[in-house]
Amino acid sequence: MKIRLGILVSLLLLITFPYEGHSKAGPDEVITRLKSTYSDVKDLTADFTQKSIIIGFGEKVYKGRMYLKKPKMVRWDYSNPAKQNIFIKDEKVILYMPEEKQAIVQNLTNHPDAEPAMGLLSNIETWEEQFTITGGDVIGNVINLTLLPKSMLLFDKALVEVDKETFYISKLTLFEKSGNMVSFNFSGIKTNSSLRDKLFDFRIPKGVEVLEY
Repeated sequence: MKIRLGILVSLLLLITFPYEGHSKAGPDEVITRLKSTYSDVKDLTADFTQKSIIIGFGEKVYKGRMYLKKPKMVRWDYSNPAKQNIFIKDEKVILYMPEEKQAIVQNLTNHPDAEPAMGLLSNIETWEEQFTITGGDVIGNVINLTLLPKSMLLFDKALVEVDKETFYISKLTLFEKSGNMVSFNFSGIKTNSSLRDKLFDFRIPKGVEVLEY
């Protein structure tokens, strides 16, 4: 099993709201509140469930834990169905597959759209510059937004679900130009836990093959 780097890296170089009784919130209001919430977040930890639909291969489900530290450090630890790790730091993204004894290294400078999820989660303050934002419908405890890229990216659109009570992003869905789709459900979100930088370091174990692109 290999986690697709393209869908993961452009997502990251991406409160309580009084909406009781309302069925829609203006997208500008939502973005303003999102900025306010995440501006105070120095680091974030969450459990995630990733669902990927790849044309010709059907649906696959992965689970794990994600760590994010501003400005641009991310770690994805996949625990099910197989162990894999993705490290993003110092303009590099590393996919480590312990079972295959292989690590794939990409330079983010050469592949700026390699991690869309990280881009979205890390750069909420620039969403209005990068996307046309619509929506604001409130369904249950969730506020829905649609993001349409203003420039060329790996995905055609992103759907964002925001918890209206905490104002953290609870789900992120990306639709690729190829027709593929990937979604991330986040739970158990914790912020400002003083994550250390070394958590995002990858030291190559002995006997691991390294491929650089």
